[in-house]
Amino acid sequence: MRNAKTCLFLLSLVFLFKISDAQSTTDLGAMLSAEYQQNVLRNTNISVKEELRFDNNFSQFARSKTSLNLDYKFPRYGFRIGGGIYYINKYTKKHIYRNRYRFVINLSYKYDYRNWKFGYRMRFQWLFYDEARGCYNYTPDFYWRNRLSVAYQRPNSRYEYSLSGEFYSLLNNDRRFDLESVALTANVSYRLTRRQFLMFFVRDDRDIFIDDDTLRIIYFGVSWKFKQ
Repeated sequence: MRNAKTCLFLLSLVFLFKISDAQSTTDLGAMLSAEYQQNVLRNTNISVKEELRFDNNFSQFARSKTSLNLDYKFPRYGFRIGGGIYYINKYTKKHIYRNRYRFVINLSYKYDYRNWKFGYRMRFQWLFYDEARGCYNYTPDFYWRNRLSVAYQRPNSRYEYSLSGEFYSLLNNDRRFDLESVALTANVSYRLTRRQFLMFFVRDDRDIFIDDDTLRIIYFGVSWKFKQ
């Protein structure tokens, strides 16, 4: 157990604190979220989640995100398929808020081996902007996202430790399938009750292709989840 914790800790340090030469701007932020999940049919879950983000060294409200997701698990095979609708109110560099609407389709797989869980999720994402309040065209941003994860939990333990990496590619521009950004996350989940979970995490968001200097934001977050 001690060796596993040490390994996860060292890996998280490598992921979260290694800065490439191209990066010139690093920011600190916070993420707070609450989620409610309900089983509506056999192997089918619906969830509602609210998330708040702060950046500029915790001093500025960055955005809110309200999401509705539907998820179906195939029995005995470890596959899941689902989708979601997101409403995002984001603070921009012009000191105003912009509405954004996101639609996603997910396909994921999880494999359990002893005390370990290995996962992969592929997501297609369409991001629409509020045309009434901005000078945008009507073509949405179309992203292809891939996330790999590994988690460890001892039998009968309330704690679960995990690491994940998610890679974003923008498909509808001149750099199709090129890596746009990366999100690396290390978290600890604690089971409060049979239905409630509390998670503490550190997330490293890195933009790869943007017009100005490369930006890296390290988020410290707390998330609460209730499963019905």
